[in-house]
Amino acid sequence: MNKDRGTIKWNAMMLPEHVKFLREWQEEDQLVTKPQLDEALVEQLNTNLQRAYNERQPINLKVWEKTAIYQVCGRIQKMNMNEKYIQLENGQKFLFEALCDAVIDE
Repeated sequence: MNKDRGTIKWNAMMLPEHVKFLREWQEEDQLVTKPQLDEALVEQLNTNLQRAYNERQPINLKVWEKTAIYQVCGRIQKMNMNEKYIQLENGQKFLFEALCDAVIDE
């Protein structure tokens, strides 16, 4: 198998400013914007959160945080409607506005 020098080969032909720009561009390309939820999805999200909290069932959450979406699983320990967050039994807190999806594990 032919092992080439990969990107090192091409870096010699680029100015440092170009390399910096390309790295920034790659980082920006991987950013995830916050998904916009319509009213039906927000209602379904609220219903699932309430049901999981009342029935003490584990729930899978999709959480958006600045640049990425990740999944968290756990039982809801506390729902604070005034400060608009939920807290899982493991101590993690999430604002309602950061939640993208909530699916109850059955």
